[in-house]
Amino acid sequence: MATALVRGIPSSFSNALVRHGHPRLNPAIARQQHNEYRDRLAGAGYAIIELPADELCPDCVFIEDAAVIIGSVGVITRSGAPSRRPETPPVASALEPYKTLISIESPGTVDGGDVFTMKDTVFVGLSERTNQEGIAQLRPVAASQGLALQSVKVVDTLHLKSAVLPVDGETVVVTTDSVDESALGDLGIIYEDAAERHRFSCLPMVNGRLLATTSSPRTNEMLAAAGYLVDPIDVSELQAADGGLTCMSILL
Repeated sequence: MATALVRGIPSSFSNALVRHGHPRLNPAIARQQHNEYRDRLAGAGYAIIELPADELCPDCVFIEDAAVIIGSVGVITRSGAPSRRPETPPVASALEPYKTLISIESPGTVDGGDVFTMKDTVFVGLSERTNQEGIAQLRPVAASQGLALQSVKVVDTLHLKSAVLPVDGETVVVTTDSVDESALGDLGIIYEDAAERHRFSCLPMVNGRLLATTSSPRTNEMLAAAGYLVDPIDVSELQAADGGLTCMSILL
């Protein structure tokens, strides 16, 4: 059975990092939306493992950033945001029964939101949170699993998966002018609707359906017309903290 590792939302979520400005964040609303997210994953067929929130880690709900799964290896990250580095130990403990663990070492930095695997390639964003040294440490891990590694320059957003989101095994939705698209190789590309710039996020689920944000109805309609089974969900309070649908789980 597929497993989803998630983490609760602390009251300190109101102090979560935000790339531009600092909107008023409401932890109670965020928890309601996160509960719905967790329930959708369970309904899709995932066994849920939920780690407790940590009041000392306002961003801990965005559990994806704490680890990268590459085949049989779980890479425990070292965030480019120093305040987020204490998030990793509980995630490492939860992953230990499932994966062989290694850790990114200084001066390397990696956030899980910068990494996805498609076809035979691990794509890694060179971003505000993931540096060249971190990418260099991921390269032999990818090779050990028989995978190539391709770095992708991120130019207008926080993470690679803020602008390039897999919708199946060979296609991604891309926000224009946010990444070096030439690095995406032969991946199929569907462009996010220009009027919804950086409002779309999605998560392909084990039941074949695509969880997608209600904040991007035009993009969702485009995907539905292309044959995707789209399940909209409101995670607006989490998006206000630069979060997305991949950010809140590690899928095993």
